[in-house]
Amino acid sequence: MAEFSEKIDEILKVEDNKENSFEKVEKFLDSLTRFTIKHTINDTKDFLAFLGNPDKKMKVIHVAGTNGKGSVCNYITGILMQANYHVGMFTSPHLVQITERFQVDKKNISNETFVELFYKVLHMVLLYQKKNNDFFPSYFEYLFFMGMELFGSLNLDYVILETGLGGRLDATNTVEKPLVCAITEIGLDHMQYLGNTFESIASQKAGIIKKGVPIVYIDKRPESSKVIEDKARECNSRIIKVSNSDISNITKRRGSDGKNHIDFCYNSSYYKYVDLSLISPALYQTENAAIAISVAEQLRLLGADITNDDIYKGIASSLWMCRMDEVKEGFFVDGAHNADGIEAFVKSVSEMDIKGKRYLLFGVVGDKQYLKMIDTLLQSKLFSSIDVAVLETGRSLSRDELRESFFKEREKNTDTQIFFHDNVEEALKAVALKKNADDCIFAAGSLYLAGQISGLINKFGDIYDKF
Repeated sequence: MAEFSEKIDEILKVEDNKENSFEKVEKFLDSLTRFTIKHTINDTKDFLAFLGNPDKKMKVIHVAGTNGKGSVCNYITGILMQANYHVGMFTSPHLVQITERFQVDKKNISNETFVELFYKVLHMVLLYQKKNNDFFPSYFEYLFFMGMELFGSLNLDYVILETGLGGRLDATNTVEKPLVCAITEIGLDHMQYLGNTFESIASQKAGIIKKGVPIVYIDKRPESSKVIEDKARECNSRIIKVSNSDISNITKRRGSDGKNHIDFCYNSSYYKYVDLSLISPALYQTENAAIAISVAEQLRLLGADITNDDIYKGIASSLWMCRMDEVKEGFFVDGAHNADGIEAFVKSVSEMDIKGKRYLLFGVVGDKQYLKMIDTLLQSKLFSSIDVAVLETGRSLSRDELRESFFKEREKNTDTQIFFHDNVEEALKAVALKKNADDCIFAAGSLYLAGQISGLINKFGDIYDKF
């Protein structure tokens, strides 16, 4: 721990030096994965209490699930903002800037605010260590405490918290009395931590359900739905089930704004919504929007002044970054990063009206079900070629591992051309040269990939003229 103590001393020395402080603070936070461990939920609760239990001043909506959590948070925020409420939102991971994790009324906090929050929490941790010498927050715990300090200092109407991993043992689950809980689609992801069955993973997600707190969830698999409903009954919580059968009349169109839209109807427990509209070509977003609408209805029952018009406009105005996001004309970046996400991605691509060819840019990390993801992509036979990139993270598969994985599954589709690249920038340039006017490029496989593409486009601007 001597090395870690030195790092703490170093970061304290630059507290009053504003130059490059943001970069230094971010680097320090990144180092926490080497020096800290995830704490028990009771340890995390104890430190939150030491901060003054800021959650007790907040009206919290808590969201867990495998896929779609961020989108649901974003749609709920859009609805509440349309109803003239001020909303804080804590989500993860970030794609380009760490400040994306902390939003107030859909605006990232500034670098300066981020640094101030970091030092505020650091000084509280050092003070707390006089009572508990072993405690120092892990990376996610530290960011969660920063978020709670931020939202607790503001006069916000609502705060939306997205779990980081699982639910039952997640740092966000220290909030004792949220207004509403929501659970999005549950899939087989993070199995080394959450278990390798839908039931075991659902049990972890359902851990966010609190006594008497309404739970909204997507009913897609009987085995996970049963776990959620059993937990809700145990907690005497109102169960609000969202099903695909409640979503109908899905149509796609190109709007006057030049963007892809989906129109659909949703028959909730309370109201039939006709001609809802999303800024997205992703079919899975209809499910996430439906969850958000049902959460809004529960908030309305609890006293929120939310009209149906607020719901329509809030949903229609909400776009979540890199979720089938058209970052340039004909270039879509999707955050699909596990087997279920890739299946949903493939379904959305298959139903898009594309005159030309489809090209895919793909990258994946080694702790996912990447062979299943690759198999789904190849069996879809949607893409004329796939450009595969090594990601800028230690979790990425190497070029040799990627090649071996693709050719292991290649026999299922011999028509797709596959190219391998040492980094995302190289792959992005290669795929850009292929695109003609009627063609579309898609990127999927990892949130790291989505973030790195966004960063490159921001960095180079219009250098990729093909887009």
